[in-house]
Amino acid sequence: MPKHFPPLLIPLILVTLTGHMALSGGRVSGSLYALSVGSPELVVGLFMAMFSVLPALAAMSVGRWIDRFGAQPVMRAGVTLVLIGAWVPVLLLTVPSLFVMAVLIGFGFNAMSVAGQHTVGVLATGKSPEQRLRNFGWYALGHSASSALGPFVSGLLIDHVGFRPAFACMAVFTCIACWLVFRRLGHLPRAPHAAAEDLAGQLAKPKAWHDLLAASELRRIYYVSLALSCSWDLFIVMLPVLGTRLGFSASIIGSVFSLFALGTFVSRAVMPWLSGRFREWQIMRAAMVVIALVFVCLPWASAAAAFMVLGFLFGCSVGLSQPNMLSLLHAATPKGRGGEALGLRALVGNGSSVLVPITFGLVVGPLGVAPLLWAGAAFIGSALPSAHRGARHHAR
Repeated sequence: MPKHFPPLLIPLILVTLTGHMALSGGRVSGSLYALSVGSPELVVGLFMAMFSVLPALAAMSVGRWIDRFGAQPVMRAGVTLVLIGAWVPVLLLTVPSLFVMAVLIGFGFNAMSVAGQHTVGVLATGKSPEQRLRNFGWYALGHSASSALGPFVSGLLIDHVGFRPAFACMAVFTCIACWLVFRRLGHLPRAPHAAAEDLAGQLAKPKAWHDLLAASELRRIYYVSLALSCSWDLFIVMLPVLGTRLGFSASIIGSVFSLFALGTFVSRAVMPWLSGRFREWQIMRAAMVVIALVFVCLPWASAAAAFMVLGFLFGCSVGLSQPNMLSLLHAATPKGRGGEALGLRALVGNGSSVLVPITFGLVVGPLGVAPLLWAGAAFIGSALPSAHRGARHHAR
């Protein structure tokens, strides 16, 4: 075990890995199933968006629940919803049932994720910036591993045994996640000040969420997070649609997804090494340049091999975003509002996950894929000055 590795991180990583399998695999299986039965691309966009509708609407409330009641009850409620949602298409496989699955899994995993991120932040309280970034990097490995395994396993199962077994396999992983949360995770620590201020916090009038944006550092973090979330969502929703148009099999599409996720895993695996040599904003600035270049190049990648290479590079770059942004957010957040700050970040990310797929589904027909990818490159480029200012500020 690496030096200074908190023991609680191991079950947290495993919970994220097994719980996220239902989302990563279900998103690919559901979109391919909808296309296979003749659903229009707009329906696929709406299906993708359903994973994020409730999380976007309830993100701030989830964060405040964590600040008030702790991460453990939120984690348990979330994994229960993921468990229920994952088994819906196994019992009834229709396009409407996939929408129900997406809503339940999306909301449940978002609650699990915010609770887990908050706990990792608490574990890093009082630690150095380098150790804080290492903790978030290690934690993000579970998400990366499931993002690689889910699409790959789903694609193979769809091609060889059909859609229902693919959904069933993902559902089995949620049973493991539920067992881990209720039987092995143990007590999740709260922020040191939370217990003393709990009563006063319940009696006091809660502060408005936009108070968090008073600090220039938090405004910078949220804007860059929005640009990164939009780029991630654009890639995710673009791949099955464009892959189907180009005649790729489910296995190839799943493999591209998995190489993208493998890239996120590789970048997060080297995060402990990077954290000792570069600051968060320096890493983000370099990653955003690569993301913009990948989007510029993607319209010319008509072969599966080219897609795989660009997907891996995109994964390596975007994979750096979560641990670095979480580390920056934890350091910049006022005391007692850690869950709320994470909730606002979840609102930004899930709002993107609602709007980007719907917009893609509406305009990809008349405009094609290339203009949308170039627009994504322009948007990530617009956030580069913010990342550059952050790097200069932290270098002082």
